[in-house]
Amino acid sequence: MTADEPPSEALTLWEKLSLTWLVPLFAARCIKFLLFQRNPSLHWRQNLALALLKIRRATYPAKYLHHQARRVPTGKAIELYVSQHPNIAHTTVTVPLPPSSDPQLKDVPPPVLHFLTPVTGQDTDKKTTLLYFHGGGFVNPLRATGHMPFILSLHKASAAHQTIILEYALAPEHPYPAQLIQAVAALSYLLTDLSLSPSDIILAGDSAGGQLVGALLAHLAKPSPYAPQVKNWENEKDQFKAAVFISPWASMQQPGGASMFEKADDKWDYLTQGQCARYQELWNPKVDEVWANLCSFSEDRNTKEEEEVWRRVFGRDGRRAMVEKTLVTVGTAEVLVDSCRRFGRECVGGETVVVDRDTTSMVLEREVKGKDVVTVECVGDAHVQPTLDAAVGYEEGVMMRVMLAWLRGV
Repeated sequence: MTADEPPSEALTLWEKLSLTWLVPLFAARCIKFLLFQRNPSLHWRQNLALALLKIRRATYPAKYLHHQARRVPTGKAIELYVSQHPNIAHTTVTVPLPPSSDPQLKDVPPPVLHFLTPVTGQDTDKKTTLLYFHGGGFVNPLRATGHMPFILSLHKASAAHQTIILEYALAPEHPYPAQLIQAVAALSYLLTDLSLSPSDIILAGDSAGGQLVGALLAHLAKPSPYAPQVKNWENEKDQFKAAVFISPWASMQQPGGASMFEKADDKWDYLTQGQCARYQELWNPKVDEVWANLCSFSEDRNTKEEEEVWRRVFGRDGRRAMVEKTLVTVGTAEVLVDSCRRFGRECVGGETVVVDRDTTSMVLEREVKGKDVVTVECVGDAHVQPTLDAAVGYEEGVMMRVMLAWLRGV
């Protein structure tokens, strides 16, 4: 099985036929949502995208949704998108993994790096590289409809020379820590084989991809037992240009522990508490490890190690930070709002800014663009709202505007 191959179990003919009667039900529910349950903080096009996801999940069986989500692997999705956009140069590199004596780790497939060099018609920083980790709960592949135009918007705003997307293995076929192992290998390849400087790299990721950005930084601060130390990285000296956490999946639910959903509400988010639990079950992380559970909600867990890791990463106590600038974004309507707030406040540090649809470009320039370390709460936005916006061609979303303004100042 390749790094992103869909599961072999397909729908039976009867299961496919049984879905046909759900079409009118799906349409009726979408109309009801748009008329009576829409989020007043969002544009109608944003509500349309949200309705399609929420009603689809409420209408169709979980097996069908899982099969559809895994139907097009990340690599194929990127290839199809690029084939329709000839102004984007695309190459791939398969990065070899070091041999492992651990029987649970020896079957981790080598990661694939997708190098994208769009022709944007603007001046670019020939040194800057955007390294992106996509979301999907470590279970689903990249969704080209939303992810690709969003990632390319980040590429343009950061004036990057190239963007690299990591195609990592998916759970449950490859559970934790397979993705961390692959991310470490990818970064080592960039620093060693390509001789890139950390100061020219922007790390970014959404949802599970945001978790992977944090896990990689935590590994640099305190090497995990799963992967070797990153080659050509010097602690207390090297520094990434920036790190961007987009609705990061920063906390894992611990059995019997405090809830990471203390104030969460499924009303206006397509991601649910039950879905988060299911993704965690399939990914199967070790919740007592900082490389999996970036920001613990449990009072039983010893947080001293966790605090020490983030002090090293984000430069507390007079230490040099591993990243020069850091942005965390979270929507106030998303189910992960509490854990994202806590990660931004307790792990990353810096100040918190609240932005809504009425925020002007002038305020964004003053409150967001000039901040080196900031967590931005986007009023009314759902989980990773910019990917939904990109899928329907809406460019004025709160979180999207925040990210583009901030990256222009990096």
